[in-house]
Amino acid sequence: MPSRNMQLSDVLTANRRILPFINKTPLIKSQWLSSQAKANVFLKLENVQVTGSFKYRGATNALIWAKEQHIPKIFSATAGNHGLGLAEASTHTESDVTICLPTTASPVKKQRLKSYSVSVIEHGEDYDVCEAYAKRMATQKNGFFLSAYNHPEVIAGNGTVALEMLQELPQLTTLVIACGGGGLIGGMAIAAKAINPRIKIIGAVAGNSPAMLASINAGRIVRAFCEKTIADGIWGNLEEDSITFPLAKELVDDWVLVEESEIKSTIFDYLDNEGMLIEGAAAVAIAAISRKHHKPRPNEQVGIVVCGGNITRQDWREILVQHLVGAGKA
Repeated sequence: MPSRNMQLSDVLTANRRILPFINKTPLIKSQWLSSQAKANVFLKLENVQVTGSFKYRGATNALIWAKEQHIPKIFSATAGNHGLGLAEASTHTESDVTICLPTTASPVKKQRLKSYSVSVIEHGEDYDVCEAYAKRMATQKNGFFLSAYNHPEVIAGNGTVALEMLQELPQLTTLVIACGGGGLIGGMAIAAKAINPRIKIIGAVAGNSPAMLASINAGRIVRAFCEKTIADGIWGNLEEDSITFPLAKELVDDWVLVEESEIKSTIFDYLDNEGMLIEGAAAVAIAAISRKHHKPRPNEQVGIVVCGGNITRQDWREILVQHLVGAGKA
């Protein structure tokens, strides 16, 4: 694992690399959330990024870097979105990519991955087991293991989300970002704090997968008990040497924890108010404001990253049924 201090120049380099391939996603004001929070709340729509997730940014930067370094074979583990990002990026870089998925991964994401010219292997029922297997394969086959979050080039690519937000709306005072392994919040915090040291970074964590928050509270990386969550894009524990932990510890100003019922309700609320289906990980960041875990000051300028839109029909049906039952309509 490359180990060095990351800085704004890394994110700027990543931005130059990936600019020809990514969508510059919209940043829109949410009247719904602004009214609820009594602040100005803006949404960065990474759910309309290529492959439906911000992870395409980090994956693209990492594969271009790997090609520059003449690394012939890439192995990675993913719950879905990182794999889709790598698969799409490989069409531009012609990289040899093998993607390991948990057997419990979304059937839709599995099918989409198999439509690309990448090797797809299913192993283990959860992400941690799958990741360990991908690392062993990389060692055995003389390849390079690329973490979905714990690599400088992935982190730097993800940081370009903050660059776009602050270029378009430099008066933003707070960023609210979902956090699993920390690859998104770490990259965005590096860029945002360099541009505006006074900006606040709020990390939003799923209650059923609180690995980063548990580690922050412990002052060191610890293993957390992770249960099934609809926010599968931010599920799982941290690698023991994860460079995202010191980034999060130093640069994130506050943390909120969002329970499973709140995540599901927020997915429905977002469709109702914004007219788009989003995945659970994105709903975690939105719930930080809509469920009042973080209460902005009056007229504060808040940016929320809608990190992905890849929700399965099965998950959506479950949310819809629960909503109708709760409303007494089923």
